[in-house]
Amino acid sequence: MYSFQFDTINSLNDKSVLNTGCYLCIWHANKIPPHIGLLIDGSYFSLKVKGKDTAIPVTEILKIINRKEICTLFVEVENEVVKSKIVEVFAKYSNAEAYKFSCLTPIAEVFDTNQNVYMLADLLNSFKEKRQIGKVFGLNLIPDFKGIPQYGKEEIEARLKALSKTL
Repeated sequence: MYSFQFDTINSLNDKSVLNTGCYLCIWHANKIPPHIGLLIDGSYFSLKVKGKDTAIPVTEILKIINRKEICTLFVEVENEVVKSKIVEVFAKYSNAEAYKFSCLTPIAEVFDTNQNVYMLADLLNSFKEKRQIGKVFGLNLIPDFKGIPQYGKEEIEARLKALSKTL
């Protein structure tokens, strides 16, 4: 069962497409819960339990994804968001923390959807309703991958708590 299913997922043959535009990066897209980050014009931003990534070059992100063979999606977001807003929003957060902030929190804030968005599927459905989903690219996808597995807030909080214990 999927919480969000994609119509089409393209192979990422030309990685240079990630150097322009805005992409929602979904790491471990086949796992519960996945991790998300935001890529704008080749710079990656993400909130994690161990801190945050700020303006990491996409080439570095792709090295990690390829080396570890991580099932990853890049969902093009057709929105006029600017890099300065992303920098400003991510500056407010130091790390993800159970029952406070998840990796989704700053991203929902960037797109002004944080009041109605609690999980990745909520964000994707918001983009879909606004017709803001462009091309979707996949790397290291498992066979027959079609969408984000269904999960709830409990799984998010449990994962954040488990990761916090490893610090």
